[in-house]
Amino acid sequence: MNEEIRNKLGVEENKPNDWFEVLYSESNESGNGVPWANMAPHPVFKNWIDKTSSLKKEKTALVVGCGLGDDAIELEAKGYKVTAFDVSESAIKLCEKRFPDARTEFVQADLIQGVKPWFKQFDLVLEIFTIQALPPKYEKTLIQNVSDFVADDGELIVIAEIQKEKRSYENGPPWLLNNDYIQSFEACGLKQVSLQSNNETEVGEEMHLAIFKR
Repeated sequence: MNEEIRNKLGVEENKPNDWFEVLYSESNESGNGVPWANMAPHPVFKNWIDKTSSLKKEKTALVVGCGLGDDAIELEAKGYKVTAFDVSESAIKLCEKRFPDARTEFVQADLIQGVKPWFKQFDLVLEIFTIQALPPKYEKTLIQNVSDFVADDGELIVIAEIQKEKRSYENGPPWLLNNDYIQSFEACGLKQVSLQSNNETEVGEEMHLAIFKR
């Protein structure tokens, strides 16, 4: 994405969250104008969760950067007690309008700031493209804060587009991750237990579904 488009969307490195509210406040329940709005669970996540065994007991799940809420509702349908958050208040209001009968708790929260009451509170944490939607200077903080949500014996699912080039503000958004994100999560106390990759991405060189456990 070039500078002209960043300026049009109001993307600023030192005000990294503002442009999300602009997008969602100008959107509607059909996701108009939100480029990543699938209006359905992310297909890589959907494929993974459809292959997992059903829950033997209720578990908690957190969706990071939930957008319009489809991934959260999918987790709810699988039996999880779901919390889903987004930095955009307008996104959360759209989730509540789209899914008025959902049990999922939709919350406005800032991943960069972190949410201390959620420290190690979730059996499953789902992060899809949120880290790569924020400038690279925040990567270390974002990875630490995502890791902090994972309970003891909990699981983190990361879906990301991967590039070989060094991350730089001038090349985004999105600011695709490098393979070293795996070591970064492990440095936060998690262990990678699975990695699926394919080349089915129009933006990056690979699409990863990485699973970490504490």
